[in-house]
Amino acid sequence: MERTFGACRWVYNEGLALRSGAWERHRVNVGFAETCRALTGWKRKEETAWLREVSSTVLQQSLRHLDQAYVRFFRGESRYPRRKKKGRSRDTATYVRTGFKWVEDPERPGTGLITLAKQSEPLDVRWSRALPAGVVPVRLSVTRDRAGRHFVSMLVEERIAPLPTVFVSGSREPKAVGIDVGLASLVILDDGTKFDHPRLLKRYAEKLARLQQELHRKVRGSKNRQKVREKIARLYALISDVRRDMLNRVTTRLVRENQVLVVEDLSVATLLRSARGKGRRRKAKLNQAIFDASWGELLRQLRYKCEWYGRTLVVVDRFFPSTRRCSACHVVGPRMDVSVRQWTCDGCGALHDRDVNAAVNLRDEGLRLLAA
Repeated sequence: MERTFGACRWVYNEGLALRSGAWERHRVNVGFAETCRALTGWKRKEETAWLREVSSTVLQQSLRHLDQAYVRFFRGESRYPRRKKKGRSRDTATYVRTGFKWVEDPERPGTGLITLAKQSEPLDVRWSRALPAGVVPVRLSVTRDRAGRHFVSMLVEERIAPLPTVFVSGSREPKAVGIDVGLASLVILDDGTKFDHPRLLKRYAEKLARLQQELHRKVRGSKNRQKVREKIARLYALISDVRRDMLNRVTTRLVRENQVLVVEDLSVATLLRSARGKGRRRKAKLNQAIFDASWGELLRQLRYKCEWYGRTLVVVDRFFPSTRRCSACHVVGPRMDVSVRQWTCDGCGALHDRDVNAAVNLRDEGLRLLAA
């Protein structure tokens, strides 16, 4: 796998250099087919004959990933492709159906033996979940993260059955919920239910700082420095795993218990603007808390799970004044600082919890939009 990752990275960089150079020097567009023909020539050269030790399908998929990166660049969805660096870029290798052998275990349907091309022994896989029984994987990707862990991801075709419709107790009206995201609590529902914010970066801040200081004292290029880097990578991997598991639990529960889910269209990139001038330290702390909350990932999971399980997701415009509008009389109050957690309506005198009031307003606005 070490050779495979290195070969994929080398082919990607050479394909990028070929396409960039052809355009800069001759104004010629080089596509996927031309880079595949160049790959054949690289294999025949004596100095790069080591490419023949790796499966050809993996190298072709690396060139296809480069082609997709160019497509996203020309669409304006991402910036220009960059060279991959060993130790910094993600190590990944993608195998199509002809690049691996799949033998399903009859005693444990959905699991089995996976043998990659150019390998004599099957992979020693610890299955996190079984595949749909009787389904043959279409594509397989092997990745290695910064913590040194290897993962196998398989693409299969699966038909997901929608969940039963959820109605309000004692009626035939679909159950709707307004969802507000925050920093004091991660998720707040219109009925007052709150999901705690784990604050993982704050929880492990002291340990991360200690490891960073230890890394700074090590000699560059030494094995001891590499060991400390691996410790830091493993700690960040732990934080990511806990956060991802928590978000999956929360979003799955929301989708299972409600038929209509109403959220706000957040622009996380705008909220994470650079901290400058007066109050920059406070803004930097706020940015870190938003990063730790992963609002974008939470909304992403809600979108695809609602689509999977037959739920309705309503997205309210980000400029809707959900926080400062009274949910009782609909009077819109003045702007409030983030530190204000409760406020009293000037119109009717109702005392509101900032986040619960926003969730109620989002639910009402979402149902109005859905009816319209």
